[in-house]
Amino acid sequence: MQRQHNFGMIKTFLMLLAAFLFLTPAFADPPARVSRSVIMQGFGWDSINKTQGKWYDLIGSKAAELKKLGIDFVWFPPPTHSVSRQGYMPGDYYDLGTSAKPNFYGSKESLVAAIRALKAQGIGSLADIVINHRCGNKQDEKGIWNIYDFPNGKASWQQWAICKGSFGGQGNPDTGDSFPPAPDIDHTNKKVQEDIIEWMNWLKKLGFAGWRYDYVRGYAPKFNGIYDKATSPLFSVGEYWVNMNFKGSELLPNQDSHRQKSCDWLDKNPSEVACIFDFTTKGILQVAVKGEYWRLKDSKGKPTGLIGWWPARAVTFIDNHDTGSKQSHWPFPASEIMQGYAYILTHPGIPCVFWEHVYDMGHKNDIAKLIQIRKACKINSTTPVEILVAENGLYAAKVGKYLAMKLGTRDWVPGDGYKLAASGPRYAVWVKSAN
Repeated sequence: MQRQHNFGMIKTFLMLLAAFLFLTPAFADPPARVSRSVIMQGFGWDSINKTQGKWYDLIGSKAAELKKLGIDFVWFPPPTHSVSRQGYMPGDYYDLGTSAKPNFYGSKESLVAAIRALKAQGIGSLADIVINHRCGNKQDEKGIWNIYDFPNGKASWQQWAICKGSFGGQGNPDTGDSFPPAPDIDHTNKKVQEDIIEWMNWLKKLGFAGWRYDYVRGYAPKFNGIYDKATSPLFSVGEYWVNMNFKGSELLPNQDSHRQKSCDWLDKNPSEVACIFDFTTKGILQVAVKGEYWRLKDSKGKPTGLIGWWPARAVTFIDNHDTGSKQSHWPFPASEIMQGYAYILTHPGIPCVFWEHVYDMGHKNDIAKLIQIRKACKINSTTPVEILVAENGLYAAKVGKYLAMKLGTRDWVPGDGYKLAASGPRYAVWVKSAN
């Protein structure tokens, strides 16, 4: 099951060897700053209705607070004007709103101000890049919305830019899954690539440091590599969300084929800074926290999510605007959210916390404490984890040199030298002095 993942490890080794021999810089994995970082998704599905076009202002106003919380990157909502209010049906890439006529989250001016406020605190900003599909603003002779002719004249496309079979598209066949609500973009087209790259570099000049790619299952992963290479983000992360393995409503114990799909996507993406959301860890963890902690250890003693195979590239999370929030397509159990954070904030991978959990659901202080512990114990994306117990009622592990933790209702302590640092319903974390 790990053949492609092992190939990825071999490829990484060869890249490092080549870099050493020829004295050329190369990152086999995202750079160290990313490896030890904590991300915050800076919005939820209903954020647009909470500030009436002033969401960017709210993010900027919390810059110092986010720094104190321990956040290193903030993931912004899609900035472009969109047919849908949340931003995931983009039209004119360059329309970010004005002070007189803001978009749903705010104006270009307020976006830039928020990015600068975060940067002043040492926090990087990630743009949500929606490029699988795009909504036209004019109809063709058949009444299909597949003409892109916006006032600024940039990224002006017609049917040739749309995949064959989608909204009257005349381009090449789709290289990924189709997206029925809107025209699928033909990423094989060089003009399309050039226009997307130009737009992304324009966003970068506004201050964005990296990318969150939406719905990457909709096109071949090699294109994310092309866009990363041309825009040089600090790192990027793809949303590759596919179904897990079930028998009826029961989540099957073995999810290796699911995490293999994430490894396959990474192997086919030539970007040296690409990461992927660890949906495997989320799916397993939200069942395990109900008491089935045996699900968190695989046959080789490793974590059962992507963090057990390729932790350097895995962005772990509990919920996002799709899975939780107002949509709640696949929500983490509300009563067990802190168990989830006790796991991802003490384990390898690059954790991403959710704005609504911090500010709307009252978990701010508990999450902040776990982030502080993570950083004090120097946990990063590849820190080794030793799983000591994974049974019904109890999960216990030691992570790195200085941290131990447990989930569940059963008693467990790590032994001499450890001091309790954080605890809550069904979780506890201990730290060990470096002396």
